[in-house]
Amino acid sequence: MKRTGMLLAATLAATTTFAAENPAVDEKFEKQVRNALPVCAEMKISRQDFNQKLPAGMKGSVVRIESPRHACDGQYVAITSPSGAFFLGAPWMIGDEQGATVEERIKNFAWNRMQYNVTAEIDRNQTREGMFPITLYQTTERGKVPLSGLVDREGKVVFIGTFHSPNAEPSAARLKAFEPFLGVSPTRGAAKAEVTIVEFSDFQCPSCKQSAHYVDPIMARHGERVRHIRYDLPLVTNHPWALGATMAGRAIYRQKPELFWDFKKQVYDNQDKLSAFTFHDFARGYAQDHELDMTKYDADVESEELRAQVLKGVGAAFSNEVRGTPTYMVNGVFVDAGDNGKALEDYVEKLLTKS
Repeated sequence: MKRTGMLLAATLAATTTFAAENPAVDEKFEKQVRNALPVCAEMKISRQDFNQKLPAGMKGSVVRIESPRHACDGQYVAITSPSGAFFLGAPWMIGDEQGATVEERIKNFAWNRMQYNVTAEIDRNQTREGMFPITLYQTTERGKVPLSGLVDREGKVVFIGTFHSPNAEPSAARLKAFEPFLGVSPTRGAAKAEVTIVEFSDFQCPSCKQSAHYVDPIMARHGERVRHIRYDLPLVTNHPWALGATMAGRAIYRQKPELFWDFKKQVYDNQDKLSAFTFHDFARGYAQDHELDMTKYDADVESEELRAQVLKGVGAAFSNEVRGTPTYMVNGVFVDAGDNGKALEDYVEKLLTKS
């Protein structure tokens, strides 16, 4: 269930034009692109010039990905700054959108082009890239999702995400960005793991249901060497009961961590029968049947602090190149799971063989 993929497509369709395919190749640039992209079978990469006006000193191209694996297909905009820092994502080309302030123009752009209700907060402390940090708060029926990025000084281009240092691996930057959320997410396996698998998933997502067992055989064979973290990524604009399921799961995990994994299985087994009207009773009944402290359970399910933490995690995921659910990240590298999870298993096996 793609979310940022739709955002990227809408942004590109509204703001870009293309020129000659496969412009002159810069080997360092190509390496940066490949290191930032997911590991995917038989992936073909092509580039086209990005002909929209970028801030002074920046260069960009549109990167097209083709693969027999439909989940790997897509396109990104790859941009390098004057310092050599690297961005891969979907910049918002605000241009001359109407509005009295930069914040108003960004708000109008998001609504007019993508029907997103967004409020922008800009930190006017300039970064070394000559831009300003920005936080975009997307208002949804279930709360505000904060997306982080940068905006140029003229307010013409918004970059949702990060400019990676030219000499750093994107995987390390991702792990650092996700660290605050991984520490509170449901976790099983080795405490000191050689391999950490992060599964970005949504309880209401049909594709997540199909892939829910992919990590199980890996943990059965290598549980003493591998850690599995479920990163809750409820798609709050599309799935009405996904956030409620996340809150229930977190409430259960806080009391009986081992019970969470059975709860996850029960939700996916019953996904087709559940709705926004029935899920609360389903989850509360499960908690009662497993003798949880219901006062504590109810408090956690209704916790505004926990809800804000989850939504902040959603924003962090979409601000750090997660494009949809399910997504698998292994030691900071995005990996396509392949048919029935086979590619994910093979990738983990190779890492363990090398260690």
